[in-house]
Amino acid sequence: MKVQSFETVRRVVFGVGAVETLPNEIKRAKGTRVLLVTDPGIKSAGVLDSVASVLARAKVDFSVFAEVEPDPKIEVALAAVEAAKAAGPDLIVGLGGGSSLDISKVTSVLMANAGPIDKYFGMEMVPQAGVPLILIPTTAGTGSEMTSICVLSDTKNNVKKGIVSEHMFARAALLDPQLTLALPPRVTAMTGMDALVHAIESFVGVRASIFTDTLNLKAIRLVAENLRPAYANGANLAARENMLHASCLAGMAFSNTQNGLDHAIALAIGGKFHLPHGLLTAFIMPWVMEYNLIAAPAKYIRIAEAFGERTRHLPETEAARLSVKAVKSLLDDLQISYKLSSYGVPREEFPALAKATVGAVRLIGNNPRTVTEQDVIAILEANY
Repeated sequence: MKVQSFETVRRVVFGVGAVETLPNEIKRAKGTRVLLVTDPGIKSAGVLDSVASVLARAKVDFSVFAEVEPDPKIEVALAAVEAAKAAGPDLIVGLGGGSSLDISKVTSVLMANAGPIDKYFGMEMVPQAGVPLILIPTTAGTGSEMTSICVLSDTKNNVKKGIVSEHMFARAALLDPQLTLALPPRVTAMTGMDALVHAIESFVGVRASIFTDTLNLKAIRLVAENLRPAYANGANLAARENMLHASCLAGMAFSNTQNGLDHAIALAIGGKFHLPHGLLTAFIMPWVMEYNLIAAPAKYIRIAEAFGERTRHLPETEAARLSVKAVKSLLDDLQISYKLSSYGVPREEFPALAKATVGAVRLIGNNPRTVTEQDVIAILEANY
């Protein structure tokens, strides 16, 4: 047996009304001045005001940076750092989807580690801890509140780059399903599929452990049982809460294993064509499952069973393929096409996309099957 380790967020507060505990969590972290990092959508939806009122009632001194954008660029991170330096917080609260939470993380570490930001891209390149973090997700998918990962868009080179550092784990994550009730069906579908992809890639990956397997199987079951109800009826609080739990569990797991080929392809396409991350990981998943299946059939059988498929007495490969069938059925119900031609990606880009995919060593290193540029091109062609 190889030696492995497992790290995660220090504290998780979950349930309806969890956001009301924010002042107490700030006090536990010895925070006295807070920078609240979020995006214009959260502000316009009134979620920022509701959280700000929690802080105001507790007489917490805070300022706001609400300029995070989807698929955030490096420049947004630098703007957030400048805002933080001007405000002088001793604690950062991230509120929103994965973009806002990622910007909160990188702001935290850049407050204590001198730039340029480029020297921190990669695995464990950040030398020291930053400003303490509390993260509050408003989507159920990215799991960013539970990870030590931040992904930014380098628009000059049309690529996405990641910073992975133990110093970006939050002091606390607050999971309040009420904050996800307003998500429209399309966003519910994309973010929910992102959670599923995190769980599947982490589960079948070569860095999987007994800890991550346990978390991932539970996350897969929760998505299989709750994503359709949450998509069909956004007011279904039980489904919303279970999806938030699924996202959290998968986030805990993949932060320790990293993802795999699906995310590598998604980052390559996303860096060039700027499609929503959750959409990308969703429609790529069946392709990657079919490619990886021969490398980990037993794991794919367990995925099929988590979806309720009957695998008993079937040949191994046939049973494993039921996992792909189950994911395609879910995508069909969520009205997400898994044909690449639906998304405006031209064939002539395939070689460059393949090169970028294989270059994502952090992700490809966890994939259960070896991948070459020609393999990636074949996958893209087969699913065009």
